[in-house]
Amino acid sequence: MKIRAILFDYDDTLVQTRRVRYRTLKILAKEKFHFELKDEWIDEAWGLPGDDFLRRIYGKHSENLDALWEVYNSFCERDPNLTFPGVEDFLQKYESRFHFGILSSSSGRRVLREIESFSFSKDSFFAIQTAEETKVHKPNPKVFLPISEEAKKRKLDPSEILYVGDTIGDATASRGAGLCFLGMAHEGHSAEVFRKENLEFVSSFAELEYRIESPSFFSSSF
Repeated sequence: MKIRAILFDYDDTLVQTRRVRYRTLKILAKEKFHFELKDEWIDEAWGLPGDDFLRRIYGKHSENLDALWEVYNSFCERDPNLTFPGVEDFLQKYESRFHFGILSSSSGRRVLREIESFSFSKDSFFAIQTAEETKVHKPNPKVFLPISEEAKKRKLDPSEILYVGDTIGDATASRGAGLCFLGMAHEGHSAEVFRKENLEFVSSFAELEYRIESPSFFSSSF
């Protein structure tokens, strides 16, 4: 097996969305809609596609979804998302060695705007698939169909593509689509979940780099 491409989940894999956006969401709820948003309400909605997520979080305040997106984006600009340590260096170091892509259930209204604020650019990725590109979502393997078509244009076989994500849903969808999978466990509870499911994982981009440089990388069974 030879890995020629690496696709990344976005939230909580490349960027620290959970830590940053819980704060943003609660500030918006308090300042704009005058209610206290509980962590458990966000927990219940986390992972839904972007539009569905905002509808679940803000209920009656989401009737005009386009207006809500404008407000949400303005609050996000006040509270910028952050990449995890090592992400930008990793992408720069290996962009000539691998094809990079992103597959996320988040909305392109958020993902594409955030990427513009980082030191890497959209041009670092041969494809950036967000919630708007498909009607199905993880853990359904069919979520990979649009980005797989882009991969075919580069003569990439699914078995040559590694998907890096932080959830079991990421693993189920990518493996079901014939890709390889490697967990990214930035937090201890994610590591425990991957261990329980006997899935290989790394805990940082420094560890991912070490894994790639290991002689056993291309003989690993992901």
